[in-house]
Amino acid sequence: MEKGIDIYSLFKQIANDNPKAFQLFFDYTYSKLYRYTSYFIEDNELCKDVISDVYLYIWQNRKKMPEVRNYENYLFICVRNVSLNYLKTINRYQKIRLEDVEMQLSDNYTPEDSVLNDELKDIIELAINSLPQRCRLIFFMVHEEGLKYKEIAEILSISDRTVHAQMCIAIKKIGLVVKEYLSDNNKKKRYELK
Repeated sequence: MEKGIDIYSLFKQIANDNPKAFQLFFDYTYSKLYRYTSYFIEDNELCKDVISDVYLYIWQNRKKMPEVRNYENYLFICVRNVSLNYLKTINRYQKIRLEDVEMQLSDNYTPEDSVLNDELKDIIELAINSLPQRCRLIFFMVHEEGLKYKEIAEILSISDRTVHAQMCIAIKKIGLVVKEYLSDNNKKKRYELK
């Protein structure tokens, strides 16, 4: 935090319709808001749209600003809500791609194995993308963003145990889908051998 900036004094000035105080608040918090938004949305332009909407919301509700006790939590909740609304509205949920995953199951790698591996990647991707929204977000934050459970808990304002439980649900559901797929393929192979 910069020395000399009293955020709560700024809130009072913003509540009194002071555009210079709002500009100072904007300059002081923009990079933090951008970082928060990027947890939910990958697209840079969409991040900027979300941030603009957050600042618009803050300006429209500026009379309530002096009541805010923890401005970082307040900003994160605003960003989270606006981001999730954007994602719902434009139906651009994060999709996890497994294109880079190489799955070679044996030394005798055949074209059939290649097709089966591609099918398995698609099955896993579908399983991930069919997870409930929060579960998928947490899975994405762990596997794609490399965040720790504690960091995710702080960002989403939930407990570490909730993050752990959601990851267990994700892994169990993905595992069941993969197990079912592999079981079906083994049955097909046994049938073809007879």
